[in-house]
Amino acid sequence: MIKSVILSTLVASSVFAFSVQNAQNAQNRTLQAIGKNSVSESNFNEMHYGHSRRRSQMTVELFRTGSGQIDPLAVGKAVSNPQGTFNIRPNKCYSAPQFAAVKMRGSNISKGAFMVCTQSGCTGLCYSYPMSQGSSINELWNIFGSRWAVSYSWISPYF
Repeated sequence: MIKSVILSTLVASSVFAFSVQNAQNAQNRTLQAIGKNSVSESNFNEMHYGHSRRRSQMTVELFRTGSGQIDPLAVGKAVSNPQGTFNIRPNKCYSAPQFAAVKMRGSNISKGAFMVCTQSGCTGLCYSYPMSQGSSINELWNIFGSRWAVSYSWISPYF
């Protein structure tokens, strides 16, 4: 009789503990789904970064104009009017204020290409620049036919 009481108590406590654990897991999944890092709000390309030891980053400096007053970025002139400096990861699109020149720096950035587009979300008219050719693009105003670039991406098949 005592054995059956102990056994039934163990079974009941195990069932209770299992149901409490499932309820907590369900609550965590619900909270995560509405949070900023949920699967529905994250990009597919970012999912592997949480477990990767080797995070490649590029530092990008965006510039609005050059030293010429008529042409927003005259070829061969020094870039000026910085829009900001950003650390980016490969294979992800970034939106930015209007810019006409880009300087890039970082380790392992000579692989892949740098894509710049005239519309947000890396859409519209786009220009792809092979990273093996250098680390700056300073004629985007002319390339896009007197239009600003507003989005960019470092395209790298190696990461």
